[in-house]
Amino acid sequence: MFDPARQDAIRSAVLQACDAFRGICGPMEYRDLVLAMLLVRFLSDFASAHGNQAAVVSTDASYWVPDESRFDRLVAARNSADLGKRIDAALAAIEQANAGLRGVFQGVSFNSTVLGNAEQKERVLGRLLDAVSASALNLSEDGGLANEAVAFACDSLIRHTSEQGGRWGGEFYTPPELSQLLARLMEPASGETVSDSCCGTGSLLIACSQFARARSGQGGCDLFGQEKNGSTWALAKMNMVLHGETHHQLEWGDTLRDPKLLDASGGLMRFDVAVSSPPFSLRDWGHEMAERDVHQRYRRGIPPRTAGDYAFISHMVETLAAETGRMAAVVTLGVLFRTGAERQIREQLVRENLIDAVIALPTKMFAHTAIPVAILVLRKRKADDGVIFIDASDTYQHGKTRNVLRESDLSMIEGIYRRRQDVERYARLVDPGEIAANDFNLSVARYVAAAADEEAVDLDALRAERVQLKFELARLEAKLSALLEEAGHA
Repeated sequence: MFDPARQDAIRSAVLQACDAFRGICGPMEYRDLVLAMLLVRFLSDFASAHGNQAAVVSTDASYWVPDESRFDRLVAARNSADLGKRIDAALAAIEQANAGLRGVFQGVSFNSTVLGNAEQKERVLGRLLDAVSASALNLSEDGGLANEAVAFACDSLIRHTSEQGGRWGGEFYTPPELSQLLARLMEPASGETVSDSCCGTGSLLIACSQFARARSGQGGCDLFGQEKNGSTWALAKMNMVLHGETHHQLEWGDTLRDPKLLDASGGLMRFDVAVSSPPFSLRDWGHEMAERDVHQRYRRGIPPRTAGDYAFISHMVETLAAETGRMAAVVTLGVLFRTGAERQIREQLVRENLIDAVIALPTKMFAHTAIPVAILVLRKRKADDGVIFIDASDTYQHGKTRNVLRESDLSMIEGIYRRRQDVERYARLVDPGEIAANDFNLSVARYVAAAADEEAVDLDALRAERVQLKFELARLEAKLSALLEEAGHA
């Protein structure tokens, strides 16, 4: 890993690029522009490092960079008229020259009226080019650290714009430590297939592949994702390239209404690992089509019309490989205890012995919202018949805009999940009979906190406390009667 000083320099260059748009447009608008320019520099520097127009980003992937699209050519033309049009043409040429990059710059326009009139636009784009020209972002001489450097720049940009973007920014952004936690729980291996049914920026997929690469010292995973929002889908494609993830298939579309990750026979593809942080309680998820679903995803029950949480969970379950399949989804706490159709689905999942773990997380895990969340883990082949409940809601560090799970917190959660052992006031392995007796309620507090309280109960002390309270109540009643009598209200 490159040194902290280089990290600081890269982060500073990225923030300077963002500052070029201060007061001009919002974080969600300039995020895509800065990321596109980082990608152009990334490809150009890699091409320069190999002495030609081919940017070799890995042993099995390279991209062609036309002369007119090279970053140094754009910098040289920074004072010319129609700079925005020139940059847009450069992006179009890169897409045209590389089938694997088709659509990656979708919705990105450096000639947009959002940037203001011609004079202002030229000034803003000139400042952007200056910022991305920083020596900290020079990748042509980085050797083996170039991929790490550009990935760090990409992550810094997405994190910054998400934190600055309010609800709209946090809507698609999964915190990095949460992505790492899901990857550690799933333990994806090199060459395994990993999917995300609403992949957003692709951060969960990338975290899984990076985990496999670090663990094996070899290759990452084959990544598959689908994203409903077109601009976010394009962002995910850029994110993949900038992180050196060449084995990926990302589809644009509505996963629940029109799943596009299909096998040769038209059925749902099956994956070793499925991870996702789907939209919380999505109202318009496709309830009207659920009964006619050709993939039989809702055979355990049709989720409520106004909450699509179990629609995503049901989809993920049906995409798991028979032997190796396991999944982890970030959900709101209501998913664990709500009644009606959701209780019916939970019962079926418990009876099929699919639910492996429920992990309660701190509030404010996502920027700009205090909604508490949990991780729901399912496996096709479990080590036992129980469910490990982990209450990690009180172990975290306060951050500027959200709470953060520290490395010690991640290790604690992962360790307990692996060992599946009871830990007082933190974790408990519960058999399915007890869950059934609790009407298939999966709230962590129902099992972990209740068990701790029962162990601490002292009946003799409770009886003594009751006597004392009854005595105190009698004393207060007598005092009240005396006061009322003095006031003439007896």
